[in-house]
Amino acid sequence: MKLKKIIQIPISVFLLLGWCMGIDFLPLDGQTVNYTQIFFRWPQIVGSNSYEITLDNDLESRTYVSQDNSIILDDFAWGEEYFWEACGRDEFNNIIDCNAEHNFIINSLPLNYPGDVNVITYNDALYNTGITILDYESLNFSLALDVQGEPIWFTDRTNFPGNRITVTEISSNGNFIGYGTFGYEFNLDSDIIFQTNHTVHHSIIKSESNTYFSISGNQESYPCPEPEICGEENMIWKGDIFKEVNSQGEVLWEWDTFDYLSLDEYNSQWINSPILGEFDWTHSNSVFFDNNIVYVSMRNLSRITAIDYTTKEIIWNLGNSDFMDEAIFIEDFGFSHQHSAQVAGDGNILFFDNGRGNNPELSRCLEIEINDSEIPELVWEYTLPDSMMTLSRGECDRLANGNTLISAGRTGNVIEVSQDGEIVWHLRVKRNNGLDVSIYRSERVPNLYPYAFSFEVTNLEGSYPVYSIQDNTVDFNILNKGWSSQVFKFKLFNDIDTLVDSGEALILPGNEENFILSTLDDTIQSYSLHVFTDNRLDLQQIINFEKNRILGDLNEDYIINILDILIMVNIILGSADDPGNGDINNDHLIDILDIVGLVNMILEI
Repeated sequence: MKLKKIIQIPISVFLLLGWCMGIDFLPLDGQTVNYTQIFFRWPQIVGSNSYEITLDNDLESRTYVSQDNSIILDDFAWGEEYFWEACGRDEFNNIIDCNAEHNFIINSLPLNYPGDVNVITYNDALYNTGITILDYESLNFSLALDVQGEPIWFTDRTNFPGNRITVTEISSNGNFIGYGTFGYEFNLDSDIIFQTNHTVHHSIIKSESNTYFSISGNQESYPCPEPEICGEENMIWKGDIFKEVNSQGEVLWEWDTFDYLSLDEYNSQWINSPILGEFDWTHSNSVFFDNNIVYVSMRNLSRITAIDYTTKEIIWNLGNSDFMDEAIFIEDFGFSHQHSAQVAGDGNILFFDNGRGNNPELSRCLEIEINDSEIPELVWEYTLPDSMMTLSRGECDRLANGNTLISAGRTGNVIEVSQDGEIVWHLRVKRNNGLDVSIYRSERVPNLYPYAFSFEVTNLEGSYPVYSIQDNTVDFNILNKGWSSQVFKFKLFNDIDTLVDSGEALILPGNEENFILSTLDDTIQSYSLHVFTDNRLDLQQIINFEKNRILGDLNEDYIINILDILIMVNIILGSADDPGNGDINNDHLIDILDIVGLVNMILEI
């Protein structure tokens, strides 16, 4: 049996391990990945005006240019091994030095990957730019597609209990939130970072305070509500518990349908369904948290409920009044068996109406405005074509440009529509046997990297991994290469691991921030600069450097003499390594000219 890669509950341990070391090269040397869009990061090459990145495989060699020591590339093929090297270039685009070559392997696509994935419609002028994260629910894995429908990432479903995973969202830290048997947070490589202690169905989200809201089932025994259907005996009522847990799995908040709903509020359609003697009472399918309100969708009651987080009291119910003891709103908008209720950017409620049992049965996206002092108002509606009507699954997501991304459940269709209802992008997915692939949720994001960064020190000298700084300041820039704003932090430690300086800054996507630290001490020989964020300590970057390393003092005895010349000769012959201060003429080479320079330094002394 294959072991699951789970880091259960101890996120603190995970982060502590990340704190102990920095990652110099991304991707890791020899790493195997399930994605073709890759963030590269490498150690700074001193004196570089830009960088040249060369990638080789068995078929070709390609070169890219970056102005800093990181780049996101997506020009790769599945099932290939690549070798890459980053070289620094001067202002004349001449190569001055290169880091060591590294390699990575891209896995092949899953054996059950559908063979009929097509983008039927694409309007470049109206399409909301980015990639689409979605699930092939009926195939038990999630993935990301580019605008042409080509896969650029997929989850390793074998890493999860039950061999299935449905992504519900991508977090600002670059991890994914999803569920299978339990609820999870996991990284791009499908390594589980967090797993709930309770089973999760249909929905899990991560809040801005880094807690997790999810749905868990609950069963209790009560009399059959309609004896003519199910007799006089007790039967199993299947309800739900909405839970919030912290990163340790501890329950912070919960709301049980058996505690807050009357047993008189039910839909008899689901008595003895799906199993004789059971009542699928609520069948909730989404939970959403916003502005101290928990929004839940209870499918089998055709109801969306807003719950006050503090008091746990119901603020309002929206939906079919036939299944309510007391209707709060007169208008129910005729929706039935809805999915994926959420708050759009303007504060309106946006959800997918399956239309199950309606006459006619039509699937729609509905956007409803609800104010405390006013009755609900339908502000936007889109009815899907008859061919995309789905009695289960589905989601409507509002995009940055005002369009709406719609997953049409069991029909295997995902469409993007404009505000006036024009289809500007249409994805259709079928299995090799022609059956539709069920798609529950989808999300549009710029790329796979909301979290990506690098930093460079302006006054650094030497070469990786031995750097030095001659003056008493550290001048460095942190670059946010991801699409999510992040609070970046730095800590400067001396050679006995004492914290010397620290700071932080909120850096917007694509921006950089400069820091100048004037805290170096001539009596301290070495320092370590850590740059990180609290939500991904495992990806922190570290530069170690020495203070006042003497140029040419290759044996570090604070004297420049014939012994240093002998070491220089051995460096040129390849029998010794450059400690980082042997490039006397600063031409990024160690050769006879450096011996001449070293001799002149000795004569001057």
